[in-house]
Amino acid sequence: MSRRRRSAFTLVELLVVIGIIATLIAILLPALNRAREQARRIRCMSNMRQLTVAWTMYANDAKGFLCGADTPPIGNPKEWHWVTQQNNSDTRESIEAGVLYRYLNTLDVYNCPNTSYIRTYSMNSWLNGEGPGGPNGKLALRMSDVKRPTSTFVFVEEWDPRGYMINSFMVLPYPSAGWVDIPAPLHGRAGLLAFADGHAAMWPWTDPRTWRRNGQFNTSTPNNPDLIDIQGWRGPEIVPGRSIY
Repeated sequence: MSRRRRSAFTLVELLVVIGIIATLIAILLPALNRAREQARRIRCMSNMRQLTVAWTMYANDAKGFLCGADTPPIGNPKEWHWVTQQNNSDTRESIEAGVLYRYLNTLDVYNCPNTSYIRTYSMNSWLNGEGPGGPNGKLALRMSDVKRPTSTFVFVEEWDPRGYMINSFMVLPYPSAGWVDIPAPLHGRAGLLAFADGHAAMWPWTDPRTWRRNGQFNTSTPNNPDLIDIQGWRGPEIVPGRSIY
């Protein structure tokens, strides 16, 4: 009599296969997560570059004048700010009412793919925003006022626990030790910036006080190299000893 052919795995064999699969998942999952985050960073930087191109196009069409960096209430028939707000919130209508939307025609470029907020980017407060001004006390009102476009940031990711950003992203001049607004912790321990010449860059944070502010505005972090970095990229001053992109 012939031996019956076995048609199923034994319990031990199944456990071995499951163990192998679990090991492969454990090995591959971190790499997949890193690849996914890298793709989101690339998309986020692309969004910011597109916004900067729109910002430049507006200035060209406005004979060199910069759009406003603040976020006033919607409804001004002669609007000149990049976005507006509706009932103190970002809405489709308030963003479409801003002067940059006509160059973009999509809401997708106003937010980071790592969040559900409708807008996660803010503009440099020195660029026709709420200030403070430069050494001469003045804001940049025209494109010609931006003397260092390769190292002057226009857009930055901002985080606000309320779910929306009011006004522009304020940076106090060096050597102030105080943050005002909060860089968004949407890409681990790094932020993203877009500069006036059109390029975007990752901003690796080196000080834990930068990403552990827990939603607290107006915090003081003396000798914080991350704060000194963005003070150097504010635009009107050159901060000694800081590298530029």
